[in-house]
Amino acid sequence: MKVNKLVAFLGMVVVSQGVYAAAGDTATATANWQGKVPGVIQSDAFVITGEGGDLVTPIGQLMRTTDGAIVAPSIQLEARDNTGTVAAPIVGELVSTTTRDDGAGSTEARAITWAVSDVAFFANGTPVAGLDWSVMHDGIVLATSTASGVTQISSHAGDILKLNALSTSASADIDMYTGKDAALSVTVIASEI
Repeated sequence: MKVNKLVAFLGMVVVSQGVYAAAGDTATATANWQGKVPGVIQSDAFVITGEGGDLVTPIGQLMRTTDGAIVAPSIQLEARDNTGTVAAPIVGELVSTTTRDDGAGSTEARAITWAVSDVAFFANGTPVAGLDWSVMHDGIVLATSTASGVTQISSHAGDILKLNALSTSASADIDMYTGKDAALSVTVIASEI
């Protein structure tokens, strides 16, 4: 009986010593945030909207093609006249249907050009590096995205952008994300020219 009590006591001493951290030990934690973030920064002159002037940024559904690629079908973005302010935008007509005063008593036509500045893919809320993408306007490649960053191939001129994307990585690289919650984020810049 005394031997059993001694063994139990020594066991508790050994276990309790593991509770205290030794000098030099470190621990790491990663904080993650998820959710919908407003995706548009308006200007005084024009606003980017969804189809038909909707001030809510549209969200599309990621799908997979028969050959294993991830496809992001078209989301329509529109550049529309802002008849309000940056803080309180009021959606007007498509930019190409409006003119602006050049300050010298005459008006000039307005036009918009679109470019891709960033592409990011997330699986289960974690950024995924190493997948390649083609970002397009209605099937015409605007930019490619690889591990080395975004390469602008062309820009799109017009007040309507039909933004879509396609993964160009091997199917085996994409298979590891099958069944996981995923998100593709493409940042575009619209500039008045």
